[in-house]
Amino acid sequence: MDSRALKQGSTLQNGKYLILRTLGQGGFGITYLAEQTGLGMKVAIKEFFLKGSCTRENGTSRVSVPIADNEELVSRCQKKFKSEARKIASLNNDHIVNIIDVFDENGTSYYVMKYLDGGSLAARSKGGALPESVVLQVTADICDALKSVHSQKLLHLDVKPANILFDERGRSVLIDFGVSKYVDSQQDSSTTSSLIGYSRGFAPLEQVNSVASSLSPASDIYALGATMYNLLTGKEPPEASVVMDSGLPELPAGVSDEVKEAISQAMRPRRKDRPQDIDAFMELLPVDAEMKQPVDDETVVVGMVPPEPPVLPPKPSKWPIILSGIMLAASIVLAAVSFSGRGNESAVSETASSAVEEMTVKVDELTEKNEALQKQVNDLGTQVNTLKSQNATLQKDKAKLQSDVNSYKPDAERWRRQMQLNK
Repeated sequence: MDSRALKQGSTLQNGKYLILRTLGQGGFGITYLAEQTGLGMKVAIKEFFLKGSCTRENGTSRVSVPIADNEELVSRCQKKFKSEARKIASLNNDHIVNIIDVFDENGTSYYVMKYLDGGSLAARSKGGALPESVVLQVTADICDALKSVHSQKLLHLDVKPANILFDERGRSVLIDFGVSKYVDSQQDSSTTSSLIGYSRGFAPLEQVNSVASSLSPASDIYALGATMYNLLTGKEPPEASVVMDSGLPELPAGVSDEVKEAISQAMRPRRKDRPQDIDAFMELLPVDAEMKQPVDDETVVVGMVPPEPPVLPPKPSKWPIILSGIMLAASIVLAAVSFSGRGNESAVSETASSAVEEMTVKVDELTEKNEALQKQVNDLGTQVNTLKSQNATLQKDKAKLQSDVNSYKPDAERWRRQMQLNK
């Protein structure tokens, strides 16, 4: 364990939070797994700890700034840490980590988040490239998160698989806003380069070069495109300088042209050449046809099979038209008989009678066949409608069962955690 981190068993807020272990450390803070002792619930706690400027006093939990010249910088960053945590907590978005508490202690600041134990996207992609459908679902979730972030004039500035976790329902959740910054007309142009952290391969040139005034939503869009590249190839994305000099490497052949174009535009070196907001980027992504299907049932479950198209009535049979033609021909023959001359009356009558008799037999045969065929069509239509109705019922039952499973998962997780604590 890092000696700069709080020790296992340490407490915060007069015992309200019990530190269980360190989850990770970045340039702006240390994240811990902790227990909210009142509820027996696991939480994640982010401690403000500016790397290179802060230190932990020996034998204590207190954080101090040993170099006086760094005090102003640390103080300014700490204020941003708390104010941005409060801003993020107000977003109330399912795809953004839920911040539930902010407080000062030990000479520093902390914010408490809901603990997500569904694993990270980085862990899921370690086995290699992910299917495009999975990548698109994750991308849609993170686009929703970034749209909320940008609406508050905030930038995340560290979008990557390691900062995307999964909740108990399998939804992608964006975490770690340690590098995030405000972007508006009042932006602090005096921000030093040490305040603009970045992850290699996922950061655009303006971020790598620490040009604070050039950061915009297009900077996060670059990182999102790089994340998609990483997930679809199983490889680290090239650094922005490499993309500038050599272009983006070819994506696998199985990736759709639309997705290739979206990533290519998102990772363009010049900021102004990229989509300028999340809506513009999402327009480049392929639309899932199944998402357009209307669902009659009020309960919608991810992965649910869309309803079958309605059964159309059988097409009218052509036999009545054929029979009408034959009957018309018979009528013409009869008319000929009626208007024939007396001298030929016998011959014409005999001929006409023979023709009518033959036609009548054919009409009877065809009528019989038409009725049999029409009965088969009606029977098939009834069978198809019955199968469609059964299928619709099964889909509704499936949706209800899935909904029940989803509603029981949080309770089951709480019971599991309580059993672990009781042990």
